Amino acid sequence: MTNRGRAIVVVLGLAVGGVALGVRFRHRPPPVNPWLSPPENTGDFAGPLVRVAVPYDASKAPSRAWVDSTKSASSPTRYGRYRAAAIEGRETDYLVYLPPGYDEPGNAQRRYPVAYWLHGYDSEPQDGLPFVEGIDAAIRRGDVPAMIVVLPNGLKDGWWVDSADGSQPVESVIITDLIPHVDGAYRTISDRRGRAVEGFSMGAWGALHLAFKYPELFGAVTAVSAPFHRHDRFWQLGRIFGGDAAAYYAEDPVTRARRNPAAISGLRIRLICGEKDQLGHLAYDQMFDRRLTEWGVVHETVIVPGVDHNAGDLYQGMGVRAFSFYKSAFESR
Repeated sequence: MTNRGRAIVVVLGLAVGGVALGVRFRHRPPPVNPWLSPPENTGDFAGPLVRVAVPYDASKAPSRAWVDSTKSASSPTRYGRYRAAAIEGRETDYLVYLPPGYDEPGNAQRRYPVAYWLHGYDSEPQDGLPFVEGIDAAIRRGDVPAMIVVLPNGLKDGWWVDSADGSQPVESVIITDLIPHVDGAYRTISDRRGRAVEGFSMGAWGALHLAFKYPELFGAVTAVSAPFHRHDRFWQLGRIFGGDAAAYYAEDPVTRARRNPAAISGLRIRLICGEKDQLGHLAYDQMFDRRLTEWGVVHETVIVPGVDHNAGDLYQGMGVRAFSFYKSAFESR
């Protein structure tokens, strides 16, 4: 059903293909009083949506190593490394899922769309495995086209932006290094028609941030349990943005959506949240859903009954609908 350009869908809990997805999430967000409704970020910041570029500072340690010391990958993913110019040629890593048939000689000329899945706070790339498992099952059933999934390293608290102190240029690593690396190393559809981004919690904020800031690079975005803080409620304002409210709003997806809704009108936008998300994310998502409608931004909002702040449970509760989104997202490629 639609309401002035939005679709709000409540889905029943269904296991994908009758098999429950593995719940491996160790996401540990900061404690929040579940009885307090978060104040709304209305996106009304009036300053410039630009930040002064801060050079990478190798003398400052990131919140987690750029390379996983175990160099491990759980099936059906593979481990990959690359050198990133944004961190002065140092190595960083990712996990990648290649669809059934990718390595077969008969598909040697075939190119595939790509979804980038961004992990949450105090989490890591392998926590995207429930998403990968769901995509793999959906591909094998024929519910979605064969596609590649990339799980990047966003550090412990990278927020998928460049930190103000120069220690964590995560956004630059993703945009200037990882995406070109993936397009060069794998047979991708290397334009926005075949590229999507999805994320959970911190990664959901990051997915919208990247998609709204670089709509020329992405054709679809999904935010799973996204927080839309005001600057005065963002507990890492000092750590990530140097305590500067203007710097925060320059990267804020709510502000960007309000400022220039036409710029994101070509994106397929989806919000997902659990009905019982006690960290305030449901309230955030409902407020942003209303604002997107007010600003004329076409989008879809899915509220999953009985689920708290856990991406594995959300994907399991949505069943095939969690992944069939990508059929329509990539059907015009």
